[in-house]
Amino acid sequence: MIGKMKRIGKLLLIAVIIGIVFILGKYFFFWKKVEIDSHMSNKTLFKDFNYQKQQYIDGGDSEEIKTNNFRTKIDSLSTESYSSNISNNGFSLEIKLSTGDGFSGGGYSINIVNNRYKISPYHYTDNHRPFDFMNEEYYKIIDSKVILDKDSYKKGDSIFGYTKLKVQKRYGPEKYFEEGEGYFKGIVN
Repeated sequence: MIGKMKRIGKLLLIAVIIGIVFILGKYFFFWKKVEIDSHMSNKTLFKDFNYQKQQYIDGGDSEEIKTNNFRTKIDSLSTESYSSNISNNGFSLEIKLSTGDGFSGGGYSINIVNNRYKISPYHYTDNHRPFDFMNEEYYKIIDSKVILDKDSYKKGDSIFGYTKLKVQKRYGPEKYFEEGEGYFKGIVN
């Protein structure tokens, strides 16, 4: 009886160790390193944002001060109506670059944990249907880069950054590529 419990304990310990190695391997293999440029906030581009208004998706200007110039390009079509939202939940920093009309939209989420990041597209809608999660669109991040002005942030800190990405969406004959690039600034929520 005791021998059987020791064997189960050993198997459980091995399973836990394999799980930890798998998670750490995935983190170091799939999450890229954030570049740090401590002079990023000195760029005149960020000062110019203070005198510009953020654009709406329909092309009109909002009353909000411009927070980014992130653009995406799909087959020579381009848009600049992205907004940025930066939040720190204690474990990770999340930067969302999004566009939408208030009812539906999408963009890119940059999750940062210990100066390593992962970019993923996301979308939202007010018209949820059952089993929407089963229709997730295939994507693959071909190339990406994130540069921030500091290596750590807490709530209330100013953040200045740059990102560039290339994403393949769908596969087979329906695949297409989306490229995005731009600077952003904000206050960590």
